Amino acid sequence: MEELIIRAKSGDIDAKNEIINSFSPLIINESKKVFIKNRSYEDLIQIGITNLLHAIKLFDLSRVPKSFTAYVAYSIKNCYRALIRKEARFNDELSIDIVNDDSDRSFADALIDTGFSLEDVAINNILTSKLKEALKTLDNEELGIIRFLYIENSSPNLSKYARANEKDYYYCSCLKKRTLSKLKSLILE
Repeated sequence: MEELIIRAKSGDIDAKNEIINSFSPLIINESKKVFIKNRSYEDLIQIGITNLLHAIKLFDLSRVPKSFTAYVAYSIKNCYRALIRKEARFNDELSIDIVNDDSDRSFADALIDTGFSLEDVAINNILTSKLKEALKTLDNEELGIIRFLYIENSSPNLSKYARANEKDYYYCSCLKKRTLSKLKSLILE
């Protein structure tokens, strides 16, 4: 083995291949123990062989040549452990339903609503602008009833409006119908 190591360190490809063949059962055995996402079994074997060649290059010949086997075995095992540690940092599984700690919202909440229609938005914008123009044409009494019943109050009703303005309920009912009819005709023009 000592002769093979010396020849391999000097660049002899046949000696390197012979060392690889003698340590391939160890490399195969250790690579079977490892699972890393997006890495195939063959990739792991190649990583083990590359590490074996690196171990040959770094082995100190002043040591006892018999310690080469233990050195290589330890080196290969450490190589796989280091690879697992390295890949574990980048191997997080993300789910669309995971809640973000900062905003208490999931990724799914941030996605665009599939029920969203550009046509609906355009129609709503047109109707809103027409409604604003129609509201400008109303007189103060008509605008006052619309504001009271539909814009300003959270729980409006016609009897509250009649009491607040000291008007007859029937008059307020007719005013409401007339105003809504006027708004409808102005918007649908």
